[in-house]
Amino acid sequence: MSNVPTSGIWWATYNCLLSHSGRYVASDSQGHHKMPVQAVSGVMSGVISAVATNPLDIIRTRIQVGGSRSVVYVTRKLWAEDGMGLFVKGLSARALSMSTSSFLIILGYETVKRLSLRYGASGGASSAVQYN
Repeated sequence: MSNVPTSGIWWATYNCLLSHSGRYVASDSQGHHKMPVQAVSGVMSGVISAVATNPLDIIRTRIQVGGSRSVVYVTRKLWAEDGMGLFVKGLSARALSMSTSSFLIILGYETVKRLSLRYGASGGASSAVQYN
């Protein structure tokens, strides 16, 4: 329930942050963003997506733990119990978790992407993916 929106927001935010940071931070010799810029963009997109989708994650968790199948029932019950607190319940732990995993994911993703580009550019496998 919350994984698809989280991923969509995460990738969109990551690309947006990279685009904007490219205006202020110089790229490497091949025109790619430097790894620290990518890492910071990954961490920030993790926090942003955690904040944006935290209520969905709370509802999903309550459905799983409580055994209810009704999103509407669980949402109403949570609203009655917590009110606006529904939006921040467990947020610090989720933001910390998302930012840490985002850092590791980007570190791996961008490293493999660079290696793929290097291998493809050196005349290796003809099926190597080329990114602009």
